[in-house]
Amino acid sequence: MHLVNHPSGGFAFLPGGPPYSAGVVALPGFEIVRATLQRPLPYRAGFALIDRYLATVGRPATALCAIELRSPKPWSMEDFRAFNAEYRIELQTRGILLDEVNPVARTNVAPAYLPPEEPSLYAFSYTVPAATTGRTFVIAGAGDLDEHGIIAEGQTSPEAMRTKASFVMRVMLQRLAALGCGIDDVTDMTVYSVHSPLDFLTDILLSPLGAAAVHAFHWYYSRPPIAGLEFEVDMRGVRQELRIWE
Repeated sequence: MHLVNHPSGGFAFLPGGPPYSAGVVALPGFEIVRATLQRPLPYRAGFALIDRYLATVGRPATALCAIELRSPKPWSMEDFRAFNAEYRIELQTRGILLDEVNPVARTNVAPAYLPPEEPSLYAFSYTVPAATTGRTFVIAGAGDLDEHGIIAEGQTSPEAMRTKASFVMRVMLQRLAALGCGIDDVTDMTVYSVHSPLDFLTDILLSPLGAAAVHAFHWYYSRPPIAGLEFEVDMRGVRQELRIWE
């Protein structure tokens, strides 16, 4: 993994694939701010909200660096690709792609309780000029899937879930290092699963966080975006978080 600068956005990113980048980090002179919608919106309406919001704070469309979506249910791989193609158009029409590469990190999960009727925007992150020291970042959600397929596919025993969680945490730490950030920069880690993480809470989830474990993690009762996956994590380090009521 190698960082690519996005100068007009004020951040650098780890190329991932057509749907999203693997993570983003603010360039010197900038920081990343996270905004959560109190009431998630259908994602196209959510992009329109982002347009309006960035205009009010005097930031270009390219300042958008991370998206968090909520989906009605996990997708089949075919349906996931189809959605990603439509989603990518929203970025393309706003001039956010960099030489046709998608710089925007993303988490897309399916709430297991009261899911939305259609894919919806839950939160987004963007860059602003800042004189603060230290690095702010967002790591895209990663699930129990590697280039060979689903980790411990079809298994949800305590040992299988431990194996899945161990894999996902390794991915998080690899991306963290590739962004040039460290554990002390982490302000939040989020777990998405319908299976309790309590059996491997201390050794798999908290231990790698070191001193940042004081912040623990948020657990959303949700499923990863692709059918068959059971465990997903994302991570960020930000100084400013706000909530949008609209």
